[in-house]
Amino acid sequence: MKKIVLSGFLALATIMGVEAQKAGYDPVKAPFGHGEDSVNCRVNLSLMSTAAKAESYKDAVKPWEYVYENCPASSKNIYIYGPRIFKFLHAQETDPAKKKAYVEKVLEIYDNRLKYFGNGDSKGTILAYKTYDYMEMMGDEADTKLIYEWLKEAITEMKDKMDPPDAYGHFMVASLTEYLKDNSKKEQYLRDYFTVTGYIDQAIANAKARNDEESVNYLAAVKEGIVQGFISSGAGDCDTLVEYYADKIEPNKTDKDFLNNVVSALKTVGCTESDVYFTASEYLYKLEPSANAAIGLANRSLKNKDYDTAIKYYEEAAKLEEDKKKASEYLYALATILSSQGNYTKARQVAYKSLEYDPNNGKNYILIAQMYAATAANIFQEPEKRGLVYCAAVDKLLKAKSVDPSVAAEANELINKYSAYFMDTESAFMMGIKEGDSVYIPGWIGENTIVRLK
Repeated sequence: MKKIVLSGFLALATIMGVEAQKAGYDPVKAPFGHGEDSVNCRVNLSLMSTAAKAESYKDAVKPWEYVYENCPASSKNIYIYGPRIFKFLHAQETDPAKKKAYVEKVLEIYDNRLKYFGNGDSKGTILAYKTYDYMEMMGDEADTKLIYEWLKEAITEMKDKMDPPDAYGHFMVASLTEYLKDNSKKEQYLRDYFTVTGYIDQAIANAKARNDEESVNYLAAVKEGIVQGFISSGAGDCDTLVEYYADKIEPNKTDKDFLNNVVSALKTVGCTESDVYFTASEYLYKLEPSANAAIGLANRSLKNKDYDTAIKYYEEAAKLEEDKKKASEYLYALATILSSQGNYTKARQVAYKSLEYDPNNGKNYILIAQMYAATAANIFQEPEKRGLVYCAAVDKLLKAKSVDPSVAAEANELINKYSAYFMDTESAFMMGIKEGDSVYIPGWIGENTIVRLK
């Protein structure tokens, strides 16, 4: 009997006429209303939550409507479950007019969530979820301009603390789309790009500070997508960026974040020989020595053929770089420069230093092998013995592909090439050398190798 009475009471509360919010409703002092209104509100909240949690969204509609219209400030669940209910109805509906009405209802719910719960919640997060639901329901018909405006407001609000962080990526897709539709928005797209990547860089630094590797990796992936879009957009070619920044460097020469963005952007598109890049790097280095700035100064030194200074800045860049793989690449680049100058001893030394930062950077071993092969005639005057130098080169090539599968194809190609220069069996026999012997290679190489014969 009690169950029947309770069921009847719940049903009565659910089907009570959904009327306009009563005059005098106080969302702060009495968010559930007063007296009977308060009872009805609590009952319908319970019914709505129970149905929505069970994904019985049709059953959740009536109690949701009651609390939404009669006690809208009583629970955040009204605004959590509301979009789910109407997205479900939208997915089931075939009438275009009704589908449109459901979209408008979802957007209205988010606006009211900001009204009643905007203080406790992050405005940026609410705007992001509003945008996501809009995109989901509208599909290809979504208005990119709306997406852009909502996410711009969200990111402006939250800056480097944007949650969810993929809002950065969705915003930049919208910004890029707007630019591609109207090329007069190029400067807007450029501003958005530098602003957002700056926020992401700070967000990554924040995540590193709290040892949150998962967030670091996710944010890095988001940024990589944004950077690739920027590179392929055509908006960020070298001439455009140089022109864009030319008159902005001097007024911002004490703004570290700005200068970092300039140097990073120009590096991204391979624009590292412009005066704008060098000037920004110099100002940045004066403010705070960094890997970015040191590389810029190293590139300027290379352009001026001041190799000693270039070496100094490359080595400093590696020391300052937090990313070990990048540090390894800096030193590999330096090793190739030294090699091209014929300074093989120093080049090998730098290549091994590069491997200290990243032991799996096989390009260093390939470079050493190529230097060995290039100097074979200088190591041995007797042509017959030069095959031993190629054996030492192959040692490095085998090492390269064992630590770095990405260079295996290049290593194998060189192994095939150098094998043709091995000593022949007859020459080896005449010199008392046989395959498998360990022999010492003199000169700047100064190491043992295993004899291989052709």
